Formats: sequence, C-alpha cells, structure tokens
Amino acid sequence: MKNKRLLYIIPALGETTRSKNYREIIKSAKQSGLTIKPITIDWDIDMTMPDYIEQADKQIPDNIPNDFILGFSFGAYIASILSIKKRARGYIFCSISPYFKDDIRYIPDESKKYFGKKMMDSFKKYSFPKKTFGQAWFLVGEKDWDLAKSRASKAYAMWNKGKTLKIIKGAGHELTDLNYTNAINSITKRLRDFS
Repeated sequence: MKNKRLLYIIPALGETTRSKNYREIIKSAKQSGLTIKPITIDWDIDMTMPDYIEQADKQIPDNIPNDFILGFSFGAYIASILSIKKRARGYIFCSISPYFKDDIRYIPDESKKYFGKKMMDSFKKYSFPKKTFGQAWFLVGEKDWDLAKSRASKAYAMWNKGKTLKIIKGAGHELTDLNYTNAINSITKRLRDFS
C-alpha cells in the first residue's frame, strides 16, 4: 500500500481552514486518499507578511517532494514564497494575491490605505520566485479583480515546470463558489497517484 500523500492548506488573510469552504475541500481531498495538514496563521493586524510567512514555514517541513501545498489568496502568495525551501511535488495556487514587489505600483490607493505603510513596505521584500520546483496549478475566478487575474497569468508564465492555468467560470475572489471548489476537488482527486 502506498504511503498517503500530504496536502498542506494555507488559508487566505483573516481566514481559517475550519471555515465551511475549506472543510468541503478537506473532506473531498481526504476521500481522494490524501492526508490533510491545515496551516494555522495568526493574522494579527500588528504583524506583517514576514511574520505570516514564518508561521507557515514552521508548520511545513522543507524538501517535501512527495507532498502538495494549496494556498488561497495570501495563502497562495505565502506558498509561492516558501516553494523555494519546500520543494513540494506540486502547488495549487488559488487566486494568488497580487502584492509582490512587481505588483505594488498597480495596487489601488484604497488597498494601500487598508493595509497601511508597514504592511505595504513588507510586501516589497518579495518577488514571485524565478526558480521553481514541482507541478503548479494556477486557478483564478473569471470575476476576480483584474490585478489578481494578471498576477495569476504572470505567475503561470514564470513557472518553469509542469503547469496549468484555469480561469473558473462565474467565480470571483472567494472559495465559496461551487465552481471554484469543484475545480480544486478535480485536482486533489488526482494527487494521490500523481507522478
């Protein structure tokens, strides 16, 4: 019998994997034979991106060539930054947040005001990795904001291993959309035997 493959799940900013949308993804992945490792992030407003990345880093071992990481929004952002150390078999980047160094100039003023100078400055430390490892699936909602769609396309273009880009019909920037969860579930169903 094959060892079970692990799927680490990093939630979006302010979210937890205990919420209903993540629970449905977890249930489907477990039914597909994966072992799930939810990542818990303390999204304290006094912290910045390096703090959130460090929390996830401590919960996911380095060099996991048989396992997978799924992240949504800022969870996908964190997964991409950690991909250099983790070297997972594959990554599911769901609506990856467009807050990399290259994106900052396009961020609307209201978003900059929302996050504040300290957090915005912390984003400037990170670029989407140039050296990539493993398979990558990039998912983004058809109705997601334009900057998120652009970031997903750019990240897809930069990934130099096996990759897929899927625009999810009717979905926005949320995992509550059935089309979104179905797209994720169709990927996780294949991961146990993915080579």
